[in-house]
Amino acid sequence: MVSSLTEVERVLKAAAKGIPKAKAKERAFFMKTKMPLLGLTVPEQRKLAKRGYSFSDLSAQELAAVWTEIWHGAKTHEGKMQAGLALEQFAPELGFGDRWALIRGWCSTINCWDQSDTLSAHVARALEEKPKMVWPVLQAWNSDADPWKRRQSVVGLFFYTRFRAKLPPVARSLKTITALLKDEDYYVQKGVGWALRESYNAYPEQTFLYLKKHAGTIHPDAFSAALEKVSLHEKAEIKKIRKVVRGR
Repeated sequence: MVSSLTEVERVLKAAAKGIPKAKAKERAFFMKTKMPLLGLTVPEQRKLAKRGYSFSDLSAQELAAVWTEIWHGAKTHEGKMQAGLALEQFAPELGFGDRWALIRGWCSTINCWDQSDTLSAHVARALEEKPKMVWPVLQAWNSDADPWKRRQSVVGLFFYTRFRAKLPPVARSLKTITALLKDEDYYVQKGVGWALRESYNAYPEQTFLYLKKHAGTIHPDAFSAALEKVSLHEKAEIKKIRKVVRGR
């Protein structure tokens, strides 16, 4: 009998059969993943996940076990991503405890930003649903040796504010972001920029004051994204402060 993992990898390889090696190599460079990459675009991957597999009619509990095995055992980036994309379909049927345990486990083997951001949507939903259970985990991740967990601790605060019915407290969110302002990892800093952008969407006044206060210390890799949504006038004010502080 063909295993679920083998089935998924076979479907993905068949779908990627006509993709030129140069295109796959280009996508691998863009994703910066350490896993072999077939070259399928996200829409192509999402289409396959929605189409489903021979085991897709299993219960949510059974799917959680099957897709967890695939997430941890996938041989390709797209194989791992199929698990992340499939999670959107069966996660709502899981109880919160099982769903949060699954997400936490999967976050332990992220190896590129695409995989990380796919799970960030679920982290943000969990924080919205059960903040008392999720905040301690985010705090632990905030200082974890694994840079993907540190990134998750800030990107998972809001993910995209437009999807949030309930927002995390601004003071606590900004404190979590502040802990990573001097982080040396590039993808953590990109996450800091993302989180500040979304914080501004949620709390424009408080975040604008924060951006002015930390204008000189926000990392260059985070700075552009952090200012993405501020007005031109505000952006000019922040950049002026940054120039003065960094010119000392």
